[in-house]
Amino acid sequence: MHNLFPSRQRLFRTLLVSLLLAGTLGADNIPFSFFHDKPRSLAKDFYIYRFLDQNISAKEAQSLVGEVKNMNWKLFNRFADKVDDFSFSRIKYCRQLPPERFAGKDSSCIMVGLTPYKATKLPVKILEEIAGNIAFRYPKRAALYKAIATRDFNFLTKLDPRLFLQVFNQTGNRYREAYLNHPLPPKLLLKLATLKAFNTAVDKIVRNPKLDQLQRSILKFDSSRLGAEANFLLGLNALQLQHKEVAVWYFKLSAKKAWSNYARDKALFWQYLTTQDNAILHELTQKSKDINLYTLFAWEKLGKFPKNIIVSIDPKQEKAPFDITDPFVWIKIKKAFHEQHFKEKKAKEKAALKLNSADTEPHVARLLYSYKENLHYYLFPYRRYIQSLEPHRQAMLLSLARQESRFIPSAISWSYALGMMQFMPFLAKAIAKDSNMTNFKYEKMFDPRTAYRFADIHLDFLQKHLFHPLLIAYAYNAGAGYTRRNIIQNDLLFTQKAYEPFLSMELLSNAQARRYGKKVLANYVVYARLMGLKDVTMLTLLQQLTKKHRISDF
Repeated sequence: MHNLFPSRQRLFRTLLVSLLLAGTLGADNIPFSFFHDKPRSLAKDFYIYRFLDQNISAKEAQSLVGEVKNMNWKLFNRFADKVDDFSFSRIKYCRQLPPERFAGKDSSCIMVGLTPYKATKLPVKILEEIAGNIAFRYPKRAALYKAIATRDFNFLTKLDPRLFLQVFNQTGNRYREAYLNHPLPPKLLLKLATLKAFNTAVDKIVRNPKLDQLQRSILKFDSSRLGAEANFLLGLNALQLQHKEVAVWYFKLSAKKAWSNYARDKALFWQYLTTQDNAILHELTQKSKDINLYTLFAWEKLGKFPKNIIVSIDPKQEKAPFDITDPFVWIKIKKAFHEQHFKEKKAKEKAALKLNSADTEPHVARLLYSYKENLHYYLFPYRRYIQSLEPHRQAMLLSLARQESRFIPSAISWSYALGMMQFMPFLAKAIAKDSNMTNFKYEKMFDPRTAYRFADIHLDFLQKHLFHPLLIAYAYNAGAGYTRRNIIQNDLLFTQKAYEPFLSMELLSNAQARRYGKKVLANYVVYARLMGLKDVTMLTLLQQLTKKHRISDF
């Protein structure tokens, strides 16, 4: 074992040399040979997705099925169009059928395509008939369809609690609001509270203001078997029902169960909001080393600022030792680095710093980052490309890039969002067209200069109607349409009621946008502070959010 470690270091150095000599990506037509040495990864999935859009043979498509890391449905559908395999095309056909077309279909097609949500769209008699037809082969799905078809809350409460939760969690808001908004019987609630799926049900109950009867019925019960997030939401529910003592009890349980600093800080923060106990502010700043909306609020209230921030990594070599625009180069470097299994922190730092340059600083930060060390990298990579922009725009771009990709230029997401600023291909193409960019290739999004330029153009569009960094973050993540319809035009969100704007930020229905917005807002406050923008603080930004007419003109 002792002699193996140096050999891994030699392998790592050899890999770096070979990657340095490697060519970059960028062909419009992707040849089949391109894939033979590429590791299974999201990057490879993206190139397979594009390859399947070309004029290729069924044999070539079939040979790539096993090379996929994450077979999402849009990739599956492209395979279905190319491979000579009936099962692929059959699954695609069944998944795309509208609800009314399932009557008379075979049971396997129904299992693939008729989701519980789609089932709610069918007339009761047709759904019962479908359930009867598949009952012999798929009795559990048949029971679920029959339960949905009853539309009778009292009947549903007498079913197996697991089946009740399936109906509740999988049928959609309209069905829940129409048929399930009734008080939960105490005996059923006790059983539900022991099941993992009830965590999801609590989320759906508390975050939907139309489920008011359900909200009252879960005001107080033994939630010790539920997770930190469910207990946190039960605390919010109790607050909205004006039971502060009950709310604090749930928040304390949530903090105790939290597995991450972020979740614990959130529960502590809400204990402070509920009790106004300044001792909790000190706990947030002293015990938590995380930097987030909750701790930044506490730091500012105490007139201080966190110190566990790294803005630069030294020493830096003059030139990047590898191609930062090639996603496969970065994947191979990460793999080789982690395979060394460093026994000492100094050895790990030394190996990582060999890669450091102005353009690879984000990569080195990713290699060195450890949750245990409680150090947070707020770097300024590729700032030369945005130096001419006004400081607030720079801070916004940096805040988005840090959250989107940690500044890795060649990042590719599960949904094939591309580059440092994580642009979806369709949006990148649209901006390229509007900017009269000729011969645009998706690989351009792996260039930091282009990524910043496209994001700056997109922010010009968003900031025409949105005047607050939190709303801009929501729109960047979930779209301007979502932000307008579900937030700006929602009279229940961001008002001047008690516990605002915090309550709205926690009750936002879109889970990804909800977390993303808080993360970007925290990034923005930190970058503004590091850049000397004295007009930007967490406290002032939060105060502005309750004046909706001043933060948007949608």
